[in-house]
Amino acid sequence: MALEIVKNAVGDLWQVELSGRLDAVEAPVLEKELSDIPAGIKGIELDFSAIDYIASAGLRSLLMVKKAAARQDIKIIIKNPQQEVMDVFDVTGFTNFFEIVQGHKQDELTGPTDGFYPLRPIQRWLVDTHFRKANSTMMNIGALLKLDEAVDLERLAEAVNDVLQTYDIFRCRLVFHPDTGEVCQRFDGSVSKVRVEILSEMAFNERKRELEKPFKIIDRPLYRIYLMLTPSGKYIYGDFYHAIMDGTAIILLFWREVNKRYMRKKANHKPASYAEYVWEEAQELQSEQEEGHRYWQEMLAGFDPQKHLPPTDVSREDSWHEGAVDCDLNNINHKFFADRPYSENTFFIAAAMAAMAKVTGNKEVIMSWVHNARTSIKEMRLMGLLLNQYPLKWDFGQDMSVTQFLTALEEKINKGITYAKGLDLVYKDDLEGECASFILQKDTDIKASYILGGLPCQVEEMPPNKRSAAENVLDIAVTVLDDGHYSLRLAYDASRYSEEAMHRYAAAYDEMLSAMQADERKLAEILP
Repeated sequence: MALEIVKNAVGDLWQVELSGRLDAVEAPVLEKELSDIPAGIKGIELDFSAIDYIASAGLRSLLMVKKAAARQDIKIIIKNPQQEVMDVFDVTGFTNFFEIVQGHKQDELTGPTDGFYPLRPIQRWLVDTHFRKANSTMMNIGALLKLDEAVDLERLAEAVNDVLQTYDIFRCRLVFHPDTGEVCQRFDGSVSKVRVEILSEMAFNERKRELEKPFKIIDRPLYRIYLMLTPSGKYIYGDFYHAIMDGTAIILLFWREVNKRYMRKKANHKPASYAEYVWEEAQELQSEQEEGHRYWQEMLAGFDPQKHLPPTDVSREDSWHEGAVDCDLNNINHKFFADRPYSENTFFIAAAMAAMAKVTGNKEVIMSWVHNARTSIKEMRLMGLLLNQYPLKWDFGQDMSVTQFLTALEEKINKGITYAKGLDLVYKDDLEGECASFILQKDTDIKASYILGGLPCQVEEMPPNKRSAAENVLDIAVTVLDDGHYSLRLAYDASRYSEEAMHRYAAAYDEMLSAMQADERKLAEILP
């Protein structure tokens, strides 16, 4: 398995999580990745808990990294090596060169003695939002996929059932705590087997209508998966309640794990437990988060829908309904981001903020952006809801070049991620509820294709959420297409905005994308 490296600077500590093998092929990767130590770092923590093999070349690379760090008076600690790796350290005398510690291991984590786990802050926000309109399908995130005719449905059923049994998120049930009355969650629900159904076209169409109904969320399964053989083809439908699963978990984890089992491949790692993650986070949130709370309060200070949202041109109070505008963004290609000093995500957020300044005429912009909240190796393998929504403020009254703006904005974005635990206040008080929100997503639209056993599977339907629980003002979604181009979708409150108003914002967004490709162009020229 290729070496995976995730780096995260926390204060003056550089946390590096490693996963895979440190053999002759991967050892140079480690040296290269750790050669550029961030400024101000005083210690490096190498998490070896997911390294399952180390060769002599790996030992040599560690010595080279230690030597480079020593020149800067930086201390290195190796954490939680597996027993096989620790045996190598012992027999080679490596314990004389490095400080090696065995810290808190996942297997040692415990949960609440009564089995009632608190909702995570983002979960509580979503559930509370849903309760405002309980007969809502806004929290249903599902898709109907047509499978290739060569797919073996019985084998697929076996793969799906294996995934459902392996990950505790599918045993999650929302319940009321018997002592406090608070909505909480348990992870001891039963998991019913998915079986192949043979349906007539009439029964198939009736099933699709059933799937547009909302979830019954208290003490019920929070997912539904169907495998269906019909006269028109083979289908799989997967639908998940949003407070337990996000798009990343479904598309990049659930589908990947199903495909792996369908191919009869063994898992390389023990699956991460969502219940343990919930409990571990709950303990962390009991500690003081004052600095993070102050950070987000400052970020959202002064938010005013009259200043920070597009001007309303429709007035239909108490008649919320969702509108949507879709268009292609043909003036930029994924290749543009090669060797740029900022990320693709930062560029598109920046353009969204600049477009907002353009249509509002206000130099200060406040919006929020969605991140999948997976920043560690364990989180990247975690089946369950992790996304975060980060408020972001920028003053376009500061004139600078496009490159300076994008670099500074990315620094602000990265700083915000370090205060992720403080977002509990934002969710609790719904501080950014009216902000426009932005998300960059990949392979999640109806054009996206999936692979099962090397065979293509096509998203055929994404059932519409006809009764929305969240009266969102404006959601800005940019999707990366297979050919390297992008599409824009604006989902908006049609009781405030006309379709024409959204087309004006889309035009401003496209204009900003073009203008910001000129690195040295000044913001004052783009937004006079």
